[in-house]
Amino acid sequence: MHRIMTAAAAALIGVSLTVCGCGAKQAEAAEAAPIVKTMTVGAEAAAAKRTFSGTVHGAFESPIAFQVGGRITARYVAAGDRVSAGQALFRVDSRDAEEQAAAAQSAVISAEAQLELASSTLARYRSLHEVHAISDLAMDQTENQYKLASAQLAQARAALARAENNLSFTTLTADRDGVIGSTMCEVGQVVAAGTPVALIVDDSSLDVYISFTEKQYGQYPVGAPCTVTFWALPGVTVAGTVREKAASPDTATGTYDVKVALTDPPETVALGMTAEAAFDAPRTDAVTVPLSAMAGDASSPAVWVVRDGRAALVPVTAGAYGKDTVEITGGLSAGDVVITAGAQRLHEGEEVRT
Repeated sequence: MHRIMTAAAAALIGVSLTVCGCGAKQAEAAEAAPIVKTMTVGAEAAAAKRTFSGTVHGAFESPIAFQVGGRITARYVAAGDRVSAGQALFRVDSRDAEEQAAAAQSAVISAEAQLELASSTLARYRSLHEVHAISDLAMDQTENQYKLASAQLAQARAALARAENNLSFTTLTADRDGVIGSTMCEVGQVVAAGTPVALIVDDSSLDVYISFTEKQYGQYPVGAPCTVTFWALPGVTVAGTVREKAASPDTATGTYDVKVALTDPPETVALGMTAEAAFDAPRTDAVTVPLSAMAGDASSPAVWVVRDGRAALVPVTAGAYGKDTVEITGGLSAGDVVITAGAQRLHEGEEVRT
């Protein structure tokens, strides 16, 4: 009986050692499976957004300037004032312009008198010529004097119109309804013709100014929709549309200036506010993976993917190579789990851990 008990105990111990050995081998195998880093193709495509920060501006912003030079004698507005078309904004010293207008008016009066004299002389000479009291030469000279007086009057009136225009130009008026965005000059300052003195912003419609990089420029055409939010107005969302894109990049930043028109913005949206325009990420069939994911050579590119917990080598079609990335144009589908790191010593069908 004792021998039977001893044999049974030995058998039980043997079975236990065998089971323990198998478990240890499985644990060692699990621990031996390499750890890899992965990315899922198309995992973020559906919800991907691309955002651009910018500021709110009026749809039209016009720097305005005097058409004549002079010393500013009056300023009637300040930044932030609302103005109407035709409203006076600035004035320059008008004494010289007033004197020129007065001189032009005197020249017109003199020319009118000369024309009146030439007209009456012509009438008398015509009567005399009809009775052959004067020669044809004298008649021709009289007619020429009348034409000359008439031309001199037209010239004097044109000079008066220019002088009066110059006088009117000494008062700078608003060319449209809007808001004074800024003023650049003060009373007493001498400005030349064409020097901007104020900025008028037409805020009847609003834009958000953003910038595109060279790569993004072709992804969002004019008319592309977006959603605009505002840092100072939590919860306020406004629909936007790309209204205008610069034809060349800004020399300072290297980016392209873009204007996004806002559709029915609320009155709480003010000029100068910080805004963010969110566009749907452009759809593309290409997938960009890190260079470390490439497993084949240039003639037969491939990547490792994880299928049922094991590594599988998948041939792909490679597109453009970047500094640290590669564009994959074929061979992968949405949902494929691509190994991006840790694939240097993988074998086909090898178990991996992610």
